[in-house]
Amino acid sequence: MLFACGASQLGASEADVARARGQSPPGAEVFSNECARCHGPRGEGLAGAPYILGPGALPTYPRDYSGTSASTDPVQLQIQQQTRPAGAPRRDPFRTASDLYAYVHNHLPKSRAASMHDKDYWDVVSFMLVAQGVAIPQGGLNAENGSTVSLPAR
Repeated sequence: MLFACGASQLGASEADVARARGQSPPGAEVFSNECARCHGPRGEGLAGAPYILGPGALPTYPRDYSGTSASTDPVQLQIQQQTRPAGAPRRDPFRTASDLYAYVHNHLPKSRAASMHDKDYWDVVSFMLVAQGVAIPQGGLNAENGSTVSLPAR
């Protein structure tokens, strides 16, 4: 008798990624150029970086990464120490697109940040949210409408 492992796959489905590419082409390009090298082409998480797309990704409150490579990555630990007060959660809750924008803007590896502009961050947030099934305003997200786009509670 054979038993199958019921492990769930991390990352967005190909259909979700295709939908996001179609609805947010600039965000798909930024994601491919700036995010996929660490987070994977479907946001499944590579190189010690957490998964950021697909079921269970982008929870309202931060996950506990205790014991994973993400919590022992010296670059990530340095970023956390520089951006959060002692005893504070790893990040603020993700309730709106603006919350996600703030996190992405502050946590992109500093070596890559010099090549990014505010529009690039908004474009990648648009891509990420469309891949998660969130409806975004026509023309994408920006500082004026980001706080009006709610993320599903998770």
